[in-house]
Amino acid sequence: MKTIRHLKAQKARLKAIMQRMDSEASFDSEDGRRYAQALVKLVLINMQIEETKKEAARK
Repeated sequence: MKTIRHLKAQKARLKAIMQRMDSEASFDSEDGRRYAQALVKLVLINMQIEETKKEAARK
């Protein structure tokens, strides 16, 4: 359960960062690359949360 809380906290931080970024920035710019990296991290965190919940449900 502690892992899920940690992942959700990371998710919230990344969402806050993304909201501060200009979402319409070109991906050729530094801001665009950071936005894309944050988006990828969010997807990975969501996948980890889902996997952790599935493992907990199996037990």
